[in-house]
Amino acid sequence: MRVLIAGASGQLAQAIRRTWQDHDLVVPEETVLDLSRREAISTVVAETRPQVVLNCAAFTQVDRCESEAEQAQLINATAVGWLAEACEAQNALLIQISTDYVFDGTGTRPYREDDPTSPVSVYGRTKLEGERQAARCSRHLIARTSWLYDAWGKNFLNTMVNAAGQGRSLRVVDDQRGAPTTCRALARQLKVAAEEGWQGLVHTTCQGETTWHGFAKAIFEAKGMAVDLSPCATADYPTPATRPAYSVLDGSRRAILGCDLMPGWHDALLEVIRADWK
Repeated sequence: MRVLIAGASGQLAQAIRRTWQDHDLVVPEETVLDLSRREAISTVVAETRPQVVLNCAAFTQVDRCESEAEQAQLINATAVGWLAEACEAQNALLIQISTDYVFDGTGTRPYREDDPTSPVSVYGRTKLEGERQAARCSRHLIARTSWLYDAWGKNFLNTMVNAAGQGRSLRVVDDQRGAPTTCRALARQLKVAAEEGWQGLVHTTCQGETTWHGFAKAIFEAKGMAVDLSPCATADYPTPATRPAYSVLDGSRRAILGCDLMPGWHDALLEVIRADWK
């Protein structure tokens, strides 16, 4: 299967390259598959003739999205529509990565795929529009995930480890709940989804839930690091963008669609900490 990957420099694209090695992967530099240019998208897709286009690219800097809303709209939404058009012309499956931030976070149980969306940030609104744009392609899979990280890239795991390595005392938010998800776990699930021909909307997070403070505590315990770590409230550290207080996603639809490979979030963390795969 020929797979075109957008967002070559991202942490998820790196996991895809490692886990989809039995497929024909085309991973253009982002200057070539430039999502800010419609003609670049149409040209690359037409020339490579992929069976699957996996969009790992996004403007994910949530606070910057508030001040750079036009750029967020371009990358997270408009460009997805261009990808959908190009995929439609090739009868390719478009896999669009989306986010828990499409919900407002006022829920009290894990969100299902058919629950009403109500994003509270520019990032969430543009990613939701990206879902709508992706759905313009006849063959599409929209995979919502959350709190994505791995051993590489700029993410919460590496931020915490680096800060603790400098001997800093850390205060971490303890009133936002979600599901930390590793790139490698998501990559494995997406591979099965593509091979089995999943379509529509599916939640693809690791199982279970925790807070950012609980996640940080688990990281330091797994790495055997003694850290001065204390909880705090979201209100103690105001940010330009509002974060959903509760954004746990219900993943039961995966078992209905086929093979559910998503592990518990703590087991996934231990895999990252213990593995040589860096």
